[in-house]
Amino acid sequence: MNGVTARKRFEQACIALLMILALSTLLGYAGAWSWLFDLFAHFRVQYCVLGACLALALGALKRPALVALSVLATLANLPPIIPQFVRSAVAAPAASGAAIKVVSFNVFKHSSQYQRMVQFVRSEAPDVVVLIEVTQAWKPALDELARDYPFRWVNVGDDVSGLAVLSRRVPLESQVLDLGGNGVSSLQFTLPDAGGPITFIATHLSWPLGPGHAAVQNAQLATLTRLARGHRGAFAIVGDLNVTPYSPRFQHLLRDGGLRSCADGMGLQGTWPSLVWPLHIQIDHCLTNADVEASGFSVGGYLGSDHYPISVELKVHALASGRAALSPPADIPPVSTRRIASSTPMSSGVSRSRGR
Repeated sequence: MNGVTARKRFEQACIALLMILALSTLLGYAGAWSWLFDLFAHFRVQYCVLGACLALALGALKRPALVALSVLATLANLPPIIPQFVRSAVAAPAASGAAIKVVSFNVFKHSSQYQRMVQFVRSEAPDVVVLIEVTQAWKPALDELARDYPFRWVNVGDDVSGLAVLSRRVPLESQVLDLGGNGVSSLQFTLPDAGGPITFIATHLSWPLGPGHAAVQNAQLATLTRLARGHRGAFAIVGDLNVTPYSPRFQHLLRDGGLRSCADGMGLQGTWPSLVWPLHIQIDHCLTNADVEASGFSVGGYLGSDHYPISVELKVHALASGRAALSPPADIPPVSTRRIASSTPMSSGVSRSRGR
């Protein structure tokens, strides 16, 4: 009797998990209509693993109809994942000049593993470094890298506003952006290159938990879309976007902004949370337009943060600056900007806006 009872309970648990899986899958596809539904879109890989396990378990229980539903739920989660394994072929002019290597890392404001970051940057030797959640305690570590990076923009803050950009190439121009109108600074800067100038936006978007934070993130994504679509020439966005490739909002940014993820075709690239591998999702990104060729996207090892660092190499296509910009989408508000001197280190006050 105990064996029969245990089997029945196991079957009931599998059915309950299958119902949760089916509902979560459907809600994830409705993420464009609600911040709450969008949260369900971020775990497509975990849904696929759960669906496959349920199919095996229900097969052993001889429930063919439920096996079919498990397989269907698994297949329904595959379309957003496929681009991570298959990179689309796009005809483009040959890239010229040396690649620009970019590293982005959310250092985690509570981490004290300063030397791990310094050693990682020195070992990677990137041309551009974007560091997120930079607090006052991280400044000495940044000073250690000053000799290698003549351009340093440091915005000491908290887990939302702390941001630093280090570059071996002195920008042609740079300006501080408030993408979401919430007082949190991002940096737009243009670097010289043999193939033509390339413009970067280094940013840390609001996390999407709660209607207020989600509204700020939506405004930030909308502004990034406008800037990307309206830009003429090579363009890249890099940083912690707090959104996965599976989110409808992320897909809208790519489609409407004319962007591609540098991680496409490189397989699963989980960057957070670093110590909980079953829940790994990618929220740290580098996105580029068609005037940039990306290669070698990779996720680094554990450096004491809840994020892993990412690195990628970018090459500007020859004559990229001669291409016409696409028409910006309608109904997206203009971005707030503050211009700064391109070769002068800058430190600004702490923003008091909150989020991840």
